[in-house]
Formats: sequence, C-alpha cells, structure tokens
Amino acid sequence: MPESVTAALPPVRVDEDQARRYAEIVDGLHADGPRGRIIFCVSTDDLEEGKGDPYVALGLAKNLVDEGWGAALWPIRRWHESPDAEPTVAIVMIDSFVPGLLPQATATVAWIRNWTDTWAALPYLEEFDGIWCSSPDSAEVLRARYSGEVFVVPIGVDAELFRPDGSYRPLPVITTANFWGAQRQVQTALTAVSETTPVVWFGANREHLAPSRSITHADRVSFFGIASMYQRSKLVVDDLIEPARVYGSQNSRLFESIACGAVPITNSSIGLDFLGLGEVPTYHDGGSLATVVHSLLSDETALSERAERLRTVVAERHSFQRRAKEVAPLIATAIERARGRGERAAMLVWATRERLNLQSAESLRDGHLITIRRLERERAAHEKQIAELESAREAQSTRLSTIEASRAYRIARRISRALARVRARLPRRI
Repeated sequence: MPESVTAALPPVRVDEDQARRYAEIVDGLHADGPRGRIIFCVSTDDLEEGKGDPYVALGLAKNLVDEGWGAALWPIRRWHESPDAEPTVAIVMIDSFVPGLLPQATATVAWIRNWTDTWAALPYLEEFDGIWCSSPDSAEVLRARYSGEVFVVPIGVDAELFRPDGSYRPLPVITTANFWGAQRQVQTALTAVSETTPVVWFGANREHLAPSRSITHADRVSFFGIASMYQRSKLVVDDLIEPARVYGSQNSRLFESIACGAVPITNSSIGLDFLGLGEVPTYHDGGSLATVVHSLLSDETALSERAERLRTVVAERHSFQRRAKEVAPLIATAIERARGRGERAAMLVWATRERLNLQSAESLRDGHLITIRRLERERAAHEKQIAELESAREAQSTRLSTIEASRAYRIARRISRALARVRARLPRRI
C-alpha cells in the first residue's frame, strides 16, 4: 500500500485577479453592454457551494463581456420573479428552469450540458428560441423533439485561469469529483488504483465518504485555486455521471486539467474524437483504471508529450474566448426567432411557480440523502464494532471456561478458600 501524500500536498495558490473578475459579474457590475444584456439561469450565484454550472456560465459570460455584451447570473433563488431589466437573451443552464416569468421579447436558449433525456422530455421545449447541446449525440436526440435549430456547443475552459505553470508534478493521481450523496464509479475505481499508486481526492462533502487508508481525502479546493493542483498533478481521474456519459457530454474537469498540462482519464470515450481529444485515455472499472495509470506513469516522456498534444488542442479549440466568438451567430439566430413569439401562456406561468416549489423539495431531498448515507455508514460501522466486541466477549468466555476447567485453577481455588478460612480465625487488631 502506498504511503499517504497528505504531508506532501503542494500549497493552493488562488488566482485573486480572476476571482475578482468573476465576482464583478456575480455582483452585477457588468450586467449591461452595448450589444445587450445576457442572463445565465443557474442553480446558484454562491461560488462557495461547489456547483459546476455557475462556473461554466461565468467562463462564457466573462468573454461575452469582452465581446461587448452585458452578462449576469440569474440564480434559482430569483426564479420566482421577473428580471429587473429586460434581458436580451437568457441562457438556461438547468433543466428545472421554466421560462414563464421571462419577458416576452427575451430570447431564451437552453444550453444542455447533461441530463439530455430530461431536457428532451420537457413539455415546453418549444418555448426556447435555441438549443445548444454539448455533444453531437445529445444534439441528435433534441433535434427529434424540437422544431428549431439545435447546435453543438461544448463547454470550454477559462484559459486565463487554467494554464500550465512549470513542470514539477509531485502528485501522481488526483480527482476533484464532488460527492453529492449518490455512489460514484470513481469511488471503487480509485480504491483499486490506490493499492499501488498514491491518490488524492479533492472534493466537497468528503466527511460523508467512507474512510480509506489508501486514499487521501482532502477538502474541496476553491475554483480559483484548483488550477494549482492540476498544475502539480500528472493524471486526473474524471467521472462522468451516467446521464452525461451515455451521450459523451464531457465536463469541465476534462478541459481544465488538460489546459494545466495534466492528462485526464475519463470513463467514456464518446464525444472525445469530436472534440479532437481522442488521445484521452479511458477506463470502465477499477482494474482497467489501475492498468491505464500504471502504463501512463511507466513512461514519463511519452506522458509529457501526450499532455502537450492535448493541451494544444484545448488551447486552440476550447477556450471560452473562442467559444464566445462561436456562439455570436447562434445568439443572433435565437434573437430573431424570439421576435415572432406571442405572450407567455398563463399555463406556462403557473408551471413556472409549481416547478419552483418542486425544486425546493428536491433540494431538501438531496440534503437528506447525504445525511442518510452518512447515518447508514455510521450504523454499519457501529454494527461492525458490536460484532467485534461480541466476538471478543465470546473468545474471553471460552478462555475463562477453559481456565476454570483446568487442574491448576481448581488447586488455586482450594488454596484461596483455605487462606480465607485462616484469615477469618486470626484475631483482629485493636
């Protein structure tokens, strides 16, 4: 079993300049621009929650601001109200958003990064003026359900934040997958790898994960500091959730780790060729991941060369700066389609409010699920401890019976009783 690398973890370096730029958008300081206002409908505008969608939104928003747009976030906590100022465009990042309270003239775009089947089943899909899918397979499904144009728009990476920084890489294998209560494939896969290779897992809710003697569980690192961990890592294990994996909707971890010069290993090859990232290695279980890790780490020169080839592709094709330019005509198409829309239907307004109630219930459920998982693990640990104590008690009981049945014990008992009788006859001291 490899030694823990906790003491050797490199210090986290937070990019304060980029953090400030993101905070300015969150605070509404760049909400207006000469080309109009774009709002991103996201799960939260609290960047400490660890949700991925606001960071994807902000990465694109920052570069749209540079292109002359105003940009702001529109989090769940505000979905029950209409926007203060009429947005030109709303880019929806979450399938639970119902556009009933958006102004009639606001062009509404669904950016489908995962949960393709859920999006495709929405009864109000035609209310959107454009659909962007992060993979070709996802787009094919939506084209069968939507009468307008569906475009493939993969997510990207903030090249100003995620970039290589030197060549010193003391961490052989890391992952930055967060735990939200449901079992993830990466949990069992990393256990297999950690038998021979040090593994560090940075992620939210680590206290709810089963303890491991072979995996170092570290706290979630700030989005503005995680680049410093990728820059010091050789391999980054990715773990697409099932709804994203089946459609090849690759996530931010893939692009961000590559941009920092590390090599990711992901659990789905679907969509990688389309992105120009066919060289990214993949795994399907713990055994295959262990084999891939061993092979990659056995040739440092080949690993570095692969990392550089992948990084070049991401730098040239997948920066948010490039993505902002690519979506410009798609935004124009959505705005044109929105001009022909009538007033939002009363049923859609009602559905918006009902969906918000359901969203609140789902949020509570997710919180309870994490607690339930923790209590289940604690119960299992207590049951194991009780079983061990009962086993020890039975062993001691058996040993005691053996001792009591021995000749030496019987003699000792007789001697003890005789000494007690002698002491009883002795006169007491006055």
